[in-house]
Order: sequence, then structure tokens, then C-alpha cells
Amino acid sequence: MDYLEIVGSSFLGHVPGLLAWLIGIILGVRMVRQEGRRAEKLFLAGCSLMFMTQIVVPFLSGLVWWLVHERGMSRALVSGLAISLPMGILGLAGFVCLVYAFWLKFWKRRREAA
Repeated sequence: MDYLEIVGSSFLGHVPGLLAWLIGIILGVRMVRQEGRRAEKLFLAGCSLMFMTQIVVPFLSGLVWWLVHERGMSRALVSGLAISLPMGILGLAGFVCLVYAFWLKFWKRRREAA
């Protein structure tokens, strides 16, 4: 098994998530063009970060395989540094953007209306 086989097979598993976040990006662009407030921009940023997470994961799994098998590094060290840390940061940033966007859009408007 080589790097490209691992990346390709891992990428196929992430296609549904990529399509879902791509639809979110398209909706976010439409919302920014119509209203363009902070909530819509945060929604677009969150969807973009989550989309990037889905794209990067297959390449990082191939990197883990290459570092473990070709360079002889320990799997725990490589998994922690190459996958967990970057994916945790990207995923958390995207999640925070999405939650804050929904809070701005719905919760804050509801409080202002009351």
C-alpha cells in the first residue's frame, strides 16, 4: 500500500461530508451577498473551516502511514501531532464560528424583539 492508495480510499469516505459543507458554503455566499452581516459571514467562515477539515484529513492519514512505515516513527506520536492537533484546531474553530453565527442570528434577535 502506498500514500496515494491511502489518500484515495480515505478521500472517498469523506465525500458526503465534503458535499454537505460545500452546500453550506454556497448558502453562506448567497446569504452574505443578500444581507452580509456578521452572522452570515461567521456562518460562511465556519462552513469553510469545516470543509477544509474534510479535505485535509485524507492527506494527513496518508502522512501518518508514510511517517510510521517509511520513517519508523511511533504511531501514537504521529497521530497526535499530524492528525489530532490540526484537526482539533480546525474543527473547533469551525464549530465556534457556526455556533456564534446561529447565536447572533436567532438568539440575539429574539432578545432584541422582546
